[in-house]
Amino acid sequence: MNAYRMHALKQKKDSKECYCALCRSPRVLRYGRHLSKFQYFQIALISAVVMIAGFPFFDFKMVGAPVLVWIIFESVHKSYYRRDLACPFCGFDPTWYKKDVKLARRKVEEFLAQNTESNLALQSQRTKQKLPSVEKNFQTHL
Repeated sequence: MNAYRMHALKQKKDSKECYCALCRSPRVLRYGRHLSKFQYFQIALISAVVMIAGFPFFDFKMVGAPVLVWIIFESVHKSYYRRDLACPFCGFDPTWYKKDVKLARRKVEEFLAQNTESNLALQSQRTKQKLPSVEKNFQTHL
């Protein structure tokens, strides 16, 4: 692996190191699948501040504030995780693959058509072949 590619993979704080399932390039995920203990502490702290600040205006209705803060944290974290999960080199997204294999294949082909400088796109152009059939591989693993 060249130094440029490893530099592109380095993030602020690495959560998990893995490999792309399609192009086998090393990946570094910055966000984990679940919230960390520190993030739960942040939720509790922000909830306490919101409850104290809103209590004079909303009285005991502010008891539901921690639930709203938790929902906001969880949804933002999940969106960051899903954005981070897609491979920047080949466009493969495991969440789309879990939902619909044909749609995931179409999205990878569109990504490779748009990013012709990608290693996987260059390799498929050299061999003049399409991507390997994922339907056959998917059926054999069932």
